[in-house]
Amino acid sequence: MTFMDGARSRVRGRGLRIVYAEGLEERALRAAALLRDQDLARPLLVGSAPAVAARAAELGVPLGGIEVRDPAADPRREQFARAYFEARRHKGVTEPLARERAAWPHYFAALMVAAGEADGLVSGLDGRTKPFVPAFEIVRLRDGFKRASSVFIMVWPERVLFFADCSVNIAPDPPTLAEIGRATAATARSFGIEPRVAFLSFSTRGSASHPDVERVRQAAALCGAAAPELKMDGELQFDAAFVPAVAAKKCADSPLAGQANVFVFPDLDAGNIAYKITERLAGASAVGPILQGLRRAVNDVSRGCSVKDLADIGDITAVQALALGTGA
Repeated sequence: MTFMDGARSRVRGRGLRIVYAEGLEERALRAAALLRDQDLARPLLVGSAPAVAARAAELGVPLGGIEVRDPAADPRREQFARAYFEARRHKGVTEPLARERAAWPHYFAALMVAAGEADGLVSGLDGRTKPFVPAFEIVRLRDGFKRASSVFIMVWPERVLFFADCSVNIAPDPPTLAEIGRATAATARSFGIEPRVAFLSFSTRGSASHPDVERVRQAAALCGAAAPELKMDGELQFDAAFVPAVAAKKCADSPLAGQANVFVFPDLDAGNIAYKITERLAGASAVGPILQGLRRAVNDVSRGCSVKDLADIGDITAVQALALGTGA
């Protein structure tokens, strides 16, 4: 069973409601049909109902079992606008602006998720519909988290590793790095994988002295204090975190013993470079980026992603919703 097979098995038949904000996009229509046909979710599409119906007919995609929500005609739009206004009036949002934004597909979809009318959101096929801002404004962060983060799941036939943060936090301070470690551990658990978290550096247990090393060391200490049950260690070089023989020499008392599966990189430079090298030179499939630390499951996708990629992220989003306890 592949990693994605396992993810699908976790949500198949559970009826989780996954909303795609760009309902007129061919890839969204086809991805929704895949989720429906494989009984992985109850897909919802946001868009003009007549236009979505016409586009689906043109593409030969039956809409049976796929709900379409049209912000222009939806009876909940005014309630959504009011909820958004109340949540953001302290930031200068006016009632007319709230009504306008409530009609934007990615805002409307986020408001659906916040209201419990969808279990997760996937958006970002259009550069204008990236879900970050509505996610942070409407869905908001989980208790105990001050920053959202992201993870790439690096998949081989025989191994699954979690790389964070590779796309959100550019230069995280120690508390943010600690949160990234806790959030990524929770993501690993949502897929049935027990996390072993390594906070990475160019130093292992004081082999070098530098403010960047101290930042990682502090992050590991904060993470350990916040989640004492978590198997973790840092600061560690990658080989000390991943190769048992090297760990035996460099950090013999490490609880990871060179078997880490969650890697927290010290900054975005390191994380982004590492996941791309791992994908291109080590033959891994990179699943993500997956957003973490939010109250509900929201994910951004690359504008160039395929139908399969989009369906897979829908499945991943359903797994997250199940783990967060917000799904069916």
